[in-house]
Amino acid sequence: MKKLIGGVAVVAFLAGVLATPAAAQLFGNATYAAMPGTGLTIAGDYALSLNDDAKYDGVSSTSYAGGRIALGLPMFGVWAGAGSYPIGVDGASGKIAFGGGVGVHVLNKPEMPVSVSVEAGYGYYKQPSDADDFTLMKVPFGLLLAVNVPTTGVGVTPWVYPRGEYVSYKEGTGSSTGKVGFGVSGGVMVTLPMGLGIQGTLDWLSVKNTLFSPEATGTFKPMVASFGLHYKFKIPSLGM
Repeated sequence: MKKLIGGVAVVAFLAGVLATPAAAQLFGNATYAAMPGTGLTIAGDYALSLNDDAKYDGVSSTSYAGGRIALGLPMFGVWAGAGSYPIGVDGASGKIAFGGGVGVHVLNKPEMPVSVSVEAGYGYYKQPSDADDFTLMKVPFGLLLAVNVPTTGVGVTPWVYPRGEYVSYKEGTGSSTGKVGFGVSGGVMVTLPMGLGIQGTLDWLSVKNTLFSPEATGTFKPMVASFGLHYKFKIPSLGM
């Protein structure tokens, strides 16, 4: 119980610190969490926008490419990454999105069927254009549930990350507006005994359109699919 209270306190502190201003986790990519397990993981991601809300100016094939690095320790994990968005769009130069996160593992035992982590994230994206520019920022915070699949040698980790999400939007030199929405991401990581692996993720977010304009109606609901490769390095001092 003390461990759970401590984890919640960490996320509450991070959400308060990061919310002004907050940041966007690798805009154009899925929202990730700090996974349980010890080791150093390097990952490359390619993401594709699945609906109009996730696309750059309605372009049909808006995509993202970038990388992440994650450090897993027994009690907590951290990750950071960067990538270019949009890519493959005529007349639009890709800009760099930055992001990261931390997770406190409140339930993380090999004999348990599910691992539970309290998570919070941080990032930043600014997109200049010929007409105007905007800065989009958000802080996800929630619980990561990762399934411990019993396998021999190959690591298989399905996971889901339901979350609240503070989103801040600023156009040009105007004042920023912020809204709290909710979302969920989930996927699976498969890692071979030598450390090489693949990952796939789906992500969905919902936030009121008044984020962009006080007169706007409806809801902003971007959906993104991401997949890629990763390599996990063992750390002998952590028992790996």
